[in-house]
Amino acid sequence: MNNKVIVITGANRGIGKEAAKELAKTGAKIYLVSRSVNSANEAKEEIILETKNENIFVRELDLSSPESIRKFVDSFKKEESKIDVLINNAGLWAGNKILSSFNTEMTFSVNVLGHQLLTKLLVDLLKNGAPSRIINVASHFAGGLRIDDVNFDKRKYSGTLAYQNTKQANRMLTREWARQLENFGISVYSMTPGFIPSTDLFRDQNLIGKALLRLFGLIEGRTIQQGADTIVWLASSEKIPGSNGGFFKDRKEEKCKFSNPVEEKKLWDKCEEILSRVK
Repeated sequence: MNNKVIVITGANRGIGKEAAKELAKTGAKIYLVSRSVNSANEAKEEIILETKNENIFVRELDLSSPESIRKFVDSFKKEESKIDVLINNAGLWAGNKILSSFNTEMTFSVNVLGHQLLTKLLVDLLKNGAPSRIINVASHFAGGLRIDDVNFDKRKYSGTLAYQNTKQANRMLTREWARQLENFGISVYSMTPGFIPSTDLFRDQNLIGKALLRLFGLIEGRTIQQGADTIVWLASSEKIPGSNGGFFKDRKEEKCKFSNPVEEKKLWDKCEEILSRVK
């Protein structure tokens, strides 16, 4: 992976940081992209100390803000001419309905729209790095998406359902991205890290929710290292035994119950419609 350029969102902690650390061991050049520059810089120092790889860089990015995304991309394009691997890892589980700068529900904005816009703006660099890869961190905990109601205007808001909606969307958009980019040497994969109770994803849960998550963690919980493993494998393996657009768990492709090209294109078009309205 020497001379490979890897961009990881949400790389300041959790599985993003762990994936960055393991990929840094391969000699790759890693960009830790995060809303929190301070914690990302702490992660950078830790990774450099452990891996001896000095090519670790921190850049600020708020995925809920189109302005922040464009600012990051404009700056990044002045530094790099290609990207070999883009890892869309950052995630949010919001307890209350809040609208972002996309004028869209915050969880959908961060987990779906922010990464959709970021990927679109970085496609040229991914083409320059071809054969390159996009890895979308999704989840088994997915479902209930209504493409006509991503804002929960027609349904009572539920933070849990909002999160599940976005993880379904991640898996669906992965396959549409794969179709859109199949002639450009860019492979696109989604994956599930499994249930990792020690990540910050659940920080906004109430006391009862946190107690239930701890209990579930005793039964199904995985370590951060286990969660990051498939990300690292998808990013660094010379050949992936599976289909472009596939959904992976534990280094194996799984059949995705949301596979539907018509609905995937409909979701793509919905995202395009929203993005066309933001500056």
